[in-house]
Amino acid sequence: MTARPVTPTEKTESRSGRPRDAAATKQALLSSAQSLFGEKGFEATTTRDIGERAGVDPALIARYYGSKADLYIAAVIAEAQTEQTEIEQLTDAAEALISRSDRHGLGPVTQALIRSDTTEDIREAARAHLTRRMVTPLTADMTRRGLDRPELRAEIATSALLGINLGRALGWFPELHSSPKDDLVELITELLDHKAPAPRRKK
Repeated sequence: MTARPVTPTEKTESRSGRPRDAAATKQALLSSAQSLFGEKGFEATTTRDIGERAGVDPALIARYYGSKADLYIAAVIAEAQTEQTEIEQLTDAAEALISRSDRHGLGPVTQALIRSDTTEDIREAARAHLTRRMVTPLTADMTRRGLDRPELRAEIATSALLGINLGRALGWFPELHSSPKDDLVELITELLDHKAPAPRRKK
């Protein structure tokens, strides 16, 4: 069988000069972006950085994703799809958030929410991801347990978890920074996860 000729575009996609198929190039850019956004944040990461780590021409970001902001949103979505832990209760949320941060540092979602220079489309994508990932399942759990104002409670719990995780990752307080993860998750649950109030007895 005669091999298909390599197009000029394919010849220039790889910085090494080796041809690279479109799917591999797109995945390499996404993987590089996920790593760099997690390490440096959105603004400090340049398209050149992403292209160099991926080993391809950074101009290909425009072809496959549109812009750096679009690539960031794609990275957030991809991260959500690869998360294996199913969140049903507060303990699950604390475990997932702190485990991820302890292994890889503050992720792109957290950085998008806390940085003042994040563009609004990226911040909105991060908020939507956090709502799907944590607020919605916690609201459902609190509704099942008969707690009043379950959505507000879920938002408070999620906000508290983000603050705790941020303080731990940045080393704000020595005990918070050094405590074993399992001990911290247990204490967070004890402090934040209130049980449904017992029904009042009829007089």
